[in-house]
Amino acid sequence: MRNYFLIGQVMAAKPVTRKDKATGVSQSSIEVTIQFLDFDKNGDLVLDVDIVSYDLKFLDEFKANVQKFVAIPYLYLNIPKGTYLFPDEMMTHHFYDTNPLIQKKEEIKKAS
Repeated sequence: MRNYFLIGQVMAAKPVTRKDKATGVSQSSIEVTIQFLDFDKNGDLVLDVDIVSYDLKFLDEFKANVQKFVAIPYLYLNIPKGTYLFPDEMMTHHFYDTNPLIQKKEEIKKAS
């Protein structure tokens, strides 16, 4: 088991309700749409979008941080039945006003 961080920009957060077909019980959660920007080996822009499910209690927090960046801790689990990647509920997510992976030009000059 390994930990990874999914880092991207929060684009939307909405509540969803799903009904379990076997039990008939309804479960509410939220779907958070996160957009990633990265560059491939050739320097070409790669845009990706992922939808992450969270407990309903986080709805107001994610809605208040739309257009900000978020770092979501993920667990990577490799078992005989397959490989799974899912948010780590034991760790918290963090919001940033700017992309934490991109340094400002001033910070780069100070490091030189």
